[in-house]
Amino acid sequence: MDNKAIINSLSAAMGRDSKDITSLLDSLTAVIKERLSDMDTIAIPGFGEFEPVKEDERIDTDPTTGQKMLIPPAINIRFNPSSLLKRKIKESR
Repeated sequence: MDNKAIINSLSAAMGRDSKDITSLLDSLTAVIKERLSDMDTIAIPGFGEFEPVKEDERIDTDPTTGQKMLIPPAINIRFNPSSLLKRKIKESR
């Protein structure tokens, strides 16, 4: 499902104009990006948690050349689905 399909689905479900939904989604993603960049966890009840995880730098080996290389530190986002979401997906199969 792409962004346009999400906007159309929300617009129909909420009875709102697609411009309102686009504005809402833009604001939501801006807040989520801001909070995650501050290393805060975002919890959406019934859906799950987005958690920033800091990975330290490490030395790794290129499997084709055997050359050792330094992998710089990074911040990755981990999503942990809620038990309710897991159950809904399992029931839909």
